[in-house]
Amino acid sequence: MAVELVLKIGPVVAQVAEVCEDDGEIHRLCAWILERTGVEWLARGADVIAAATRVVGILAIAYVVSRLAARLVTRFSRSMEPRIEERLERAERRGAIGEAARYRTRRLQRLHAVTGVLRGLIAAVVWIAAFFIVLADLGVRLQPILAGAGLIGVIVGFGAQQLVRDVIAGIAMLIEDQYGVGDWIEVDGVVGEVERVGLRSTAFRDLDGVVHHVLNGYMQRVGNLSQHWARATYDVPVALDADVAVAKAIIHKVATDVARDPVWGADVIGEPEIWGVQDYGPNGVLVRVVIATKPLRNWDIKRQLRERIKFAFDRANIRMPSQLVDVGGQATGHPVATHRAVDADAPGVVAAPDAPEPAEDPGDDVDLPTRDHTDRLRLQHGPQPRPD
Repeated sequence: MAVELVLKIGPVVAQVAEVCEDDGEIHRLCAWILERTGVEWLARGADVIAAATRVVGILAIAYVVSRLAARLVTRFSRSMEPRIEERLERAERRGAIGEAARYRTRRLQRLHAVTGVLRGLIAAVVWIAAFFIVLADLGVRLQPILAGAGLIGVIVGFGAQQLVRDVIAGIAMLIEDQYGVGDWIEVDGVVGEVERVGLRSTAFRDLDGVVHHVLNGYMQRVGNLSQHWARATYDVPVALDADVAVAKAIIHKVATDVARDPVWGADVIGEPEIWGVQDYGPNGVLVRVVIATKPLRNWDIKRQLRERIKFAFDRANIRMPSQLVDVGGQATGHPVATHRAVDADAPGVVAAPDAPEPAEDPGDDVDLPTRDHTDRLRLQHGPQPRPD
């Protein structure tokens, strides 16, 4: 009985050693398949089956890890959304911010952008690691591949350095909340409303309706005109012979009336200030007036100041600086009309108008113009950004 068993086992062991032995070592899976099936070609393919199984397992693990990490990042992002809304509501109740909905859009946009970057970064790390693990399991030498990848990375880095620079600048811009969709920004002297913010470029539409696409890495300096507050600053020109004290009183009266106006006063958040004479020279005197306003409302307030100051100066007989220009081509007439009496009956002579009365402090007697097309536009469409 024992002799028959040895006779049966002997050929099987020899066959297993012949089929499954590699470098003096017998592969267990090959031997197990050969003993169960007796098919040599199937046993010889055991290594391929094992390698394919390991590759599938590695890829499955990488997929599970990447999906799990993405889900965790997304869950964290969703948990932050109600916190952001709660903080914005508290800030709005305190009066620290206005238009909480616009700030909510910006904060959520920044949160979603950072979330997307994290998901992409985690997925890239996981799948690159899985790729190299698969190559190592298949017996591929990684040193030449890593060296070649390093060389390719250097070449691509030189060729795509502008792209990398733009993306990094876009990520920093979103994290620092420099601007967002709906903000008005100034880039290279062009003012416009932001319509799209991406990791590589930003698109904004100027006053003429032209959409500008600017690379984030190209913008060395960008001005945000929409954050927190603004200031209407206007240097009022006054003639050299005008009474500066009276002019300042009129300017302050006009600025105060604008701040208290039922239509325009809602945009003013501070008392008007007369900072004094900003410049003095042959071209006249410049008196600076400033009014703190809500963001993007300083342009309309400044227009109101220009218009009403002009009207008030006309009523108070205060001249603005002017230059004498010799037109020429006139057969008769005086180059400069004075208040001196002339013979009105002389041919070709036109009597000059009477000299205006000296300017006086009008106090509260200066009447403002009635509502016009600008006021009606504001009442119909509400406050809107209207840049200079």
